[in-house]
Amino acid sequence: MGDGVFGTPITSSNNVGSARLALDAKNADGKDARAFQFVDTLKENSGVAPATLCFIYNATGDTLQLISHKDWYGHIGASPYPIQIANGQWGAFLHVSKNSKTHSVGAVVYRGKNNKGVSCDWMVAWDNPINKETWNTKTYTEVREKGHFAKKEFWDIIYRKMQDFGRVNYCSLEDGDNKPGCSSSVSIGGNFSFPIFSAVLTLEDA
Repeated sequence: MGDGVFGTPITSSNNVGSARLALDAKNADGKDARAFQFVDTLKENSGVAPATLCFIYNATGDTLQLISHKDWYGHIGASPYPIQIANGQWGAFLHVSKNSKTHSVGAVVYRGKNNKGVSCDWMVAWDNPINKETWNTKTYTEVREKGHFAKKEFWDIIYRKMQDFGRVNYCSLEDGDNKPGCSSSVSIGGNFSFPIFSAVLTLEDA
């Protein structure tokens, strides 16, 4: 799978079953600790603050494929975004600010399948501002139809929506625009230079 992924892929006869197994094994065999050590080393070597330690867990029952990313402020660190994250694996990376006077604000989109086997796109976003006395860390997530996030006009909307949310966000059927059968949850740490951003991508029935 390449750099930045941790854990043994989990498979079963159907996506929902695989997703449930993955959720039960989120921290099995120390894969979460290995993912953290990987990103923490990137942080120590980066020499840049603020930076966001990013972790994405795949519990969708199938392999996730990186489709796109968005940098409002900052950019990817020394290790690239994971191209693929298998079911039951953590994908890990560091998103850094350009310098000590700017933010780390970005998003990634991964493509997988819902509980009916239909392709859909999971988007997760984080906002790690430089001035924590003025701004707070924030997160946002959506799951939409395949190709939805290729439309550039949606990124301004996503950024504005993120400003209305806090450090925890959840996307499910309660979101009327959410892709049926999919869900995601995201969270980010508080007012530190190096907050942890964590996302769990899964299925509604898992």
